[in-house]
Amino acid sequence: MTSQIGAITLLVSDMQRSKAFYTELLGFEAVPAFSSPAGDFLFLRSKTSGPNIVLQDANIQTFGIPLARGGLTIGFVVEDADAVYRDWQSKSVEILTDVGDMGAGRLFNAKDPDGNYIQVYHLYPHILEIQKQQG
Repeated sequence: MTSQIGAITLLVSDMQRSKAFYTELLGFEAVPAFSSPAGDFLFLRSKTSGPNIVLQDANIQTFGIPLARGGLTIGFVVEDADAVYRDWQSKSVEILTDVGDMGAGRLFNAKDPDGNYIQVYHLYPHILEIQKQQG
């Protein structure tokens, strides 16, 4: 069996704030056709080939999933992690680490409005070339 991440569901307490975070700061696109008309379930499409995100209103339904924070970190690839870091500092996003070198690129860790952990990174060109060659 083979698989890939198709969507990551996040339980959120403030749908509008979370929607703004993922659409305005990370460039996802809301897809009304795949979202709930009541607004308690929002499908966000990646503008790249990466996984999509589903925002589920935790005030309405949690499907038995506890609201306690886990050890999950969602990684977002960007063109320039340093530029995103500076931009997010100016927007008072909760940033957990400075931008640093991870060997294959640069990254920093932050939290979304509901405290979910995210990692923002870019890969160095030679690493991207290796990935491209390996398929």
